[in-house]
Amino acid sequence: MNHKKFFYYIVALFVCTYSSISQEEINSTKNLWITSVEKNKTNEYSIILNDLIVIKEIKLKKTKIGKREIINLEFPTYISKHGKAYPQIIALNKQLQQRIIKAITTLTPEKSSTKVEPSFTINKFTPYTKATSSLKVFASVVFENSLEIECRVMERNRNAWVVWPARKDQITNKWIPQVAFTSKEYKKKIEQSLLSKYKTSKVEASEE
Repeated sequence: MNHKKFFYYIVALFVCTYSSISQEEINSTKNLWITSVEKNKTNEYSIILNDLIVIKEIKLKKTKIGKREIINLEFPTYISKHGKAYPQIIALNKQLQQRIIKAITTLTPEKSSTKVEPSFTINKFTPYTKATSSLKVFASVVFENSLEIECRVMERNRNAWVVWPARKDQITNKWIPQVAFTSKEYKKKIEQSLLSKYKTSKVEASEE
């Protein structure tokens, strides 16, 4: 193979690889649509995905590099007592992130309505071993291989439940949800998967 043919081969390989990655990103978000977007206050927005998943308190972070302005999303973040930041929502691919930015900056949803249930998988599932705590597991759920949402499995008096991202209001001391679901059935389906995994992990731990 001469140098010219080798060059064209490398270019073709790069184009095919890039196209494959781009197509994979498109396919991974094809069932995840922004059906509602709202500005709640200065630089604070909420969106609804598929009329089912509500994400609140999203902010836009603008950075200027020369004459260019770069816009990034800032999802709700939990700050630990030691000052460590833990993002509660993560857009796992650039395409979804850019779509959310576009919807927010134009205040225009992608679709007026669609209740196609996004597929979901449990990703992180890390036991919390402090015996006296109601917190039992740090977990996360990935929707359509594109969006990851943190959650926690709690248990007290043999009753287990799932807690979704929320922050405590410093004035009222009430918890303000940052993630919610409009469908009780869809939420129950997700939480049952998490609780079933927790129950299985307890049985396995007791057998060790």
